[in-house]
Amino acid sequence: MASDHLYEKKKHSRRPGKPVYIFAGIIALMAVVASVWLYNEYKLRKSIEAANEKNNVYTTGAAETITPEEMNEQLKAAGMTMDEKGNVGLEGVDMDRLINMMESAAAESAGAGNEEGVPDIKCRKSEDGKLIYTVNGRETTERPQLFGEKELYYNGVHYKRNTAIKAWLILGVDNKGSLQIDRDISEIGLSDGIFLVAENTAKNRVHIIQIPRDTMTTITVTDENSDPIGTAVDHLTRAWMYGDNHEKSGKYSMDAVSGVMGGLKINGYMAGSIDIINELNEYVGGVEVTIEEDGLENVDPSFVKGATVLLTGNQAEKFVRRRDTTVDFTAMTRMSRHRQYAIAFENKVIKLAKKDSDVIPGMFSLIEDNIVTNMEKGTYLKIAMDIALNGEPLNDSDFSTFEGENLVNHEADKDEFWPDYEQVDKLVLDTFFRQV
Repeated sequence: MASDHLYEKKKHSRRPGKPVYIFAGIIALMAVVASVWLYNEYKLRKSIEAANEKNNVYTTGAAETITPEEMNEQLKAAGMTMDEKGNVGLEGVDMDRLINMMESAAAESAGAGNEEGVPDIKCRKSEDGKLIYTVNGRETTERPQLFGEKELYYNGVHYKRNTAIKAWLILGVDNKGSLQIDRDISEIGLSDGIFLVAENTAKNRVHIIQIPRDTMTTITVTDENSDPIGTAVDHLTRAWMYGDNHEKSGKYSMDAVSGVMGGLKINGYMAGSIDIINELNEYVGGVEVTIEEDGLENVDPSFVKGATVLLTGNQAEKFVRRRDTTVDFTAMTRMSRHRQYAIAFENKVIKLAKKDSDVIPGMFSLIEDNIVTNMEKGTYLKIAMDIALNGEPLNDSDFSTFEGENLVNHEADKDEFWPDYEQVDKLVLDTFFRQV
């Protein structure tokens, strides 16, 4: 009997009277309204923060706000009645549904309010080959700029930024003379060679990503004073041209490359003019290469396919820069010569450094008047040391480049390279992130 009485007591204790229902409903209503409001305020604030954050622009859509009408619809969905004046009533309310709604909204708000929230990116290709991204459940055809994040999920895999790996932008600019000299905007050159150096500071190793100069991406457009007036989709090589030939050009180029790399933070840049090619080549006593292409003898008679040539005088510049502008996509094909020369040059430096430890500092002393950089001297000397003195000479496996589609813009008579950003994403994740 006692147990039956206890059971009846527990059973009846779960049945609150009508005043308790009303009170619980009011509390639930307040919680739902507060949760939805907090969630939307959070999304609005995060969108503003993201828009202002350097090199980390979210492109997943505008922040959502909820209208009174939408709020009423959500309340109606929980079973609340509403008179012709819009006053909410509790008669006929499904309390379980209202409480579930409250708990769901509260949980979503709590999750959204977590400052350590990790972006969840999914990427797939449609039947026509177009990339479709989904970021935190929102689908977009815009490429999200989220690789500036400390961690993220990409197609279900958890990644964290490897903080030991720095990203340094190295540019070869097609100007003669020092880049430290002010020039008229019409005389500022293009960045013909674009290299993103991934320096593993823990292992003293580098990996070099060659970025095609004709990559089509968003770049900063400026006025006659090199001050920004907007952006445009244009050739990456022109990002330098819209600057001032030094600091502004470096910043605009870093911004553009960061965009290509999905918002990856670029730690610094160094740019050199054409003149440093032959200066450095002569400094090391010439660099030996094997000619691997037909047609280079048009620029120098000794550049016959199959011949091994010790580049001296102005031959280094000819070998590195030569392209036939009457043939499509030769800026792409000469990238293999950039890589070939870099490997041969480094091998020569290694031989010299074994006999003279001052070779690398002397190399930078030679060209310091012709380069511009926002890197500390100790930083770029260490990068050079990591390349030349780690005991493992550079080879082809230390270089990567992009996959994509080469197109000819016949109207503008220009080559265009449109990257396969699915492959670029993988390259960024494999190079600068680690799987958790």
